[in-house]
Amino acid sequence: MRIITLVALLLSVTTQAGEPVAIYTAAEIITMESDRPRAEAVAVADGRIVAVGSQAEIQQQLGGRPYRVDSSFADKVLMPGLIDNHLHPSMAAVLLPMAFITPFDWQVPGQSVKGVQGREAYLQALQQKETETKGDEWLFTWGYHHYFHGGISRQDLDGISSRRPIIVWHRSFHEIYINTPALKALNITADKVAGHPHIDWDKGHFYETALPFAFAHLGPKILAPNWFRGGLESVREAVHRGGVTTIADMAAGMFGLNMEWPHLKAVLDSEQTPFRTLMIPSAASFGGAPGDEQSMHTISGLPERNSEKLKFVKQVKLLADGAFFSQLMQMNDPGYLDGHHGEWLMEPELLENAARAYWQAGYQLHIHSNGDKGTEVVLDILEKLQQEHPKDDHRTTLHHLGYSTEAQSARMAELGALVSANPYYLYALGDKYSEIGLGAERASEIVRAGSLVKHGVPLSLHSDFTMAPVEPLTLAWVAANRKTAAGTEMASDLKLTLDQALRAVTIDAAHAIRMEQEVGSIAVGKKADFTVLVADPYRIPLSQLKDISIWGTVFEGQVFPIAR
Repeated sequence: MRIITLVALLLSVTTQAGEPVAIYTAAEIITMESDRPRAEAVAVADGRIVAVGSQAEIQQQLGGRPYRVDSSFADKVLMPGLIDNHLHPSMAAVLLPMAFITPFDWQVPGQSVKGVQGREAYLQALQQKETETKGDEWLFTWGYHHYFHGGISRQDLDGISSRRPIIVWHRSFHEIYINTPALKALNITADKVAGHPHIDWDKGHFYETALPFAFAHLGPKILAPNWFRGGLESVREAVHRGGVTTIADMAAGMFGLNMEWPHLKAVLDSEQTPFRTLMIPSAASFGGAPGDEQSMHTISGLPERNSEKLKFVKQVKLLADGAFFSQLMQMNDPGYLDGHHGEWLMEPELLENAARAYWQAGYQLHIHSNGDKGTEVVLDILEKLQQEHPKDDHRTTLHHLGYSTEAQSARMAELGALVSANPYYLYALGDKYSEIGLGAERASEIVRAGSLVKHGVPLSLHSDFTMAPVEPLTLAWVAANRKTAAGTEMASDLKLTLDQALRAVTIDAAHAIRMEQEVGSIAVGKKADFTVLVADPYRIPLSQLKDISIWGTVFEGQVFPIAR
C-alpha cells in the first residue's frame, strides 16, 4: 500500500510539473532489493524512480499519463549507481597531474602506466621522467613504494638531477622525499626541522605528522589553480569511468576548504558532473584541536555551503593510526617482524576526547583505523562512549581496517560498529607483506571481509582513491576472489559472496553514509541513479567481475555515456 501511494504521489507531482515519464527497458535490471531483485523496466520522472517492474505493469500504473519508452539499454544491464563512500577528490586532484611510477599497472585520465619493480628499474624510470620534464619545471612523481622499489634518499634524487627540484610522493600519500634543489627552493633548512620526529633530514624524508609541514611549503605549487582544477577534472573523469554516481569526500577541507571550495564548485557541482559528493569534514582541518570549541563551531556551519551536488551532513572524520601502505599502522604483539613500530595520527587520548565531543553533539563518527592495535583503541573508545551516552543507531564506521582479528569482528558487531574497508590492500600488498612486516599468516588475513559479514557487521568497500582505483567492481572482485596482483589466493574463508560484494558497493555503501533512503538500490522514490553494464555480473564467472565493461551511467535520470 505504501509503495502504491508513493507512486501515485510521485506521478501526481510529475503531472503537475508537465514532465513526461521515461520508461527505461534493459536486458536485465538488478535492483538490489530483496523483495524484487530483478525487473524489466524502471520509470523515471524529475530525477526519481516512480515505478519498477515489467513494462506492462508500469504502463498500467501510469494510467493515462504521458510517457515515453527508452530502449537505449535494451542490450545492457542496469544496476544501482555504484557508490564509493571513501575517497579524496582534493588529494587525487593534487596527485593525478604528477608523473606516475607505480609497482603495478594503472589506468588514470591522461596516463597509461606500466608498473615497475626493483630499485634499478625505479631509478631508471625516474631518470626518464626527469629527461621528459621541460625547462625548469619541477618533477613531481607519485607511486614510489620502498618495499617494491628499494630504499631511496635525497642523495639518489640529487643524482637524478642536481638542478631540478624533485618531489617523490610515496604510494601511501603519507610520505614524501625531497631533493636538495627542492629543499633550497622551498627554503626548508636543517634548523627548521631539527627535532621533528617524522623528518629524516639527511634522506629528505618527510612522513606522517611532518606532511602538513611539507604541504605548507609545497602548497603554492600543487595547490595552484591550474594544477588543482585540472586535477579535479581528471578526478571527475575517473569517477565516471568507474560507474560511480555517489562519492563521499572522507576528509573534506584537507588542504583548506576556502581554497578548495571555488574549484570544487566549478568542477564537481557543474552540469557535466554525473555524480554527487557527500562532504565529510576532517576534524583536524578546521582550526584548533579536533573536537575543541573552535573546530566544532566551524564544522557546524559547513552545511551553509551546501549546493546541488556538494553537501555537508552531520558526520565527521577522525584518525587513529598510520598508513597501511607504509606499514605505519599500529600492530598488537608480536608487532612487525623487523621490530619497527607504527605511528599514531592522533594519540589515543586526543582521539578519545575528539570522538566524545562529536558523539555528544550528535555527529556520526568515521574513524581511519588500519592495524589491530589501532582498531582496539577505536573499539575501546566506542565502548566508553556507548556506556556514557548510549545510542541505538550511531553507525560509527571504521575505515580501511587493513588488519584486524576475528575477536574484533565479533566486538564490532556487539558495539554496533560499521566497516568501510579497502580490499585493494590485499591485492597490492598481500604477497609483499607475507615476506616483509607481517608474515604469511597475518598478511593472508588482510581485510577480513568475510569474517565481518559472518558476525553481522555492516560492510562496505571503498577505494580511498588514489590508494586504489576508483573502480567499485574491481574492489568487489578482490573481496570476492581474494587474489593478489600476483594471482595468489589468500584466506579463502574470508571471501565475500558475489551478492555481498555487490551490496558493499551499492546499498550497504549507502547505509554507511546514511543515504540508503536516497540511493543504493533501484526502488520507488529513490534517485534515478543507474550504472550501465554490458554484462550481468550474476551470469558470468566470478573471476571476470572486474572485467565487465561499463557503458556509462544515469544520474538523476540523465544519461551520461562514457567517452571512448
